Amino acid sequence: MSLQDQIESKRQELNALRKINILTETMKKQLELLAVQVEHMHGNAESVSQVMKNWDSIVRSISQASLSLLQYAEGDYEVGVWNNTNSSDTLEKDPPLPETLVRVRVDDEKEL
Repeated sequence: MSLQDQIESKRQELNALRKINILTETMKKQLELLAVQVEHMHGNAESVSQVMKNWDSIVRSISQASLSLLQYAEGDYEVGVWNNTNSSDTLEKDPPLPETLVRVRVDDEKEL
């Protein structure tokens, strides 16, 4: 093999290595972009998870409040029942009220 053939072979090899280098750099940039997008998706998934946990808590609170109302009959809310001084229980002077729920403002986060 002549020197000229060896030089030409090395040039072809160099060109192939340059193409591989360009492709590698392109792939590196794409992988970095993918990593940023995956990180963004992870943050969004955590946000969705937190929202779902909050809704679960809200539904449980509403359910508990609804169940606490079941212990009272409609007669318990009639006017005069709690002001009856003839009964042996004179401590109960106010009508029975359901458990209160925590109110969370959801329409404007800036004012929290």
